[in-house]
Amino acid sequence: MLFRQDKISLGKASELMGMHRMQFQKLLANRDICIHYDVAEFQEDINTLQQLSS
Repeated sequence: MLFRQDKISLGKASELMGMHRMQFQKLLANRDICIHYDVAEFQEDINTLQQLSS
């Protein structure tokens, strides 16, 4: 509900659910909930990818 109301990010919501982000996105899709993905979340993903590749 917090994610749906745009009060927490996709990453935070998936973390709270104890799910991998992709699993959480599939859950949202199955429930016809729109994914809010903004520039800050994009930057967070880039940072994570850079850390993983180091």
